[in-house]
Amino acid sequence: MKILSVCLNPTFQITMRFPSFSIGEVNRAQEHYLDASGKGMNAARIVSQLGHKSLLLTHLGGNRTEEMIDLCRKDGVSPLWADSGSAIRTCVTVITSEGATELVQEPFPVDPACERPIRNLFSQNIKDCDGVIILGTRAPGYSDSLYADFVKEAKTLGKFVLLDLKGEDLERCLPYHPDVVKINLSEAVQTFLGIKLAEHQDTDDLKGTVREMLGRLYGQYGSTFVLSRGSSELWVQNSHFFSSPTIETEVVNTIGCGDSLSAALTVQLLKGEKLQQAVINATKVATMSAKSIHPASIV
Repeated sequence: MKILSVCLNPTFQITMRFPSFSIGEVNRAQEHYLDASGKGMNAARIVSQLGHKSLLLTHLGGNRTEEMIDLCRKDGVSPLWADSGSAIRTCVTVITSEGATELVQEPFPVDPACERPIRNLFSQNIKDCDGVIILGTRAPGYSDSLYADFVKEAKTLGKFVLLDLKGEDLERCLPYHPDVVKINLSEAVQTFLGIKLAEHQDTDDLKGTVREMLGRLYGQYGSTFVLSRGSSELWVQNSHFFSSPTIETEVVNTIGCGDSLSAALTVQLLKGEKLQQAVINATKVATMSAKSIHPASIV
């Protein structure tokens, strides 16, 4: 099986674990790691770790390009890339006994000339792939229609498409009928209902509203929706609605867990697994990822 993951927001991810952490003081990490990341790379790494051929479509630039390529290949991922004319961003995960904190650097804009080779690489490689996973926001500089054009092209070729997008990017893609939309609940209700959720808000009382929303979206587009809700049960809609439990575990690092779910779900469905069992199996992979200090890793 060969799967193409699209990552138009690549990241160097530094993960640091501290025995304790004090603001305003010198804090020395007891462990530190560097990984290739970004939502698409996270998914691509899981595809590779599940034993399948994994391609990553991305942009790279600056004086650390070769370093990123080496990190991708170390994880069994084959990068397909165009020169962005801008540096690759770096994000930092700080892990303490109290949990994980993410420090996010916003992406640099890409040179608009980067888009044509990105489109060409997609067209050249999608033909030989079984499916495509498109995840995350686009770095500034790409045209608004890019993701929708990718979905249209892939579906014209009869390829499996899973999206982990939100907002206008997702809305532009839906008319081309992606197979699966994996999205977290807060992003879903913000995109389709204009509702903003507080960080720790109880979302169980939204179930009726969300079921109505998902039923309408499935009827209109025919796409399966898988809504993640952190440690709470997943809500899934295709021809019928069902809930799927999460698995309690000792969490180390949640960065990339949603991407792990997207990747494992794609693999399961392409292998012919029924949706409900595919969601259960993919949840197990996401749980394994949460137990790793590396982002989106089950090794």
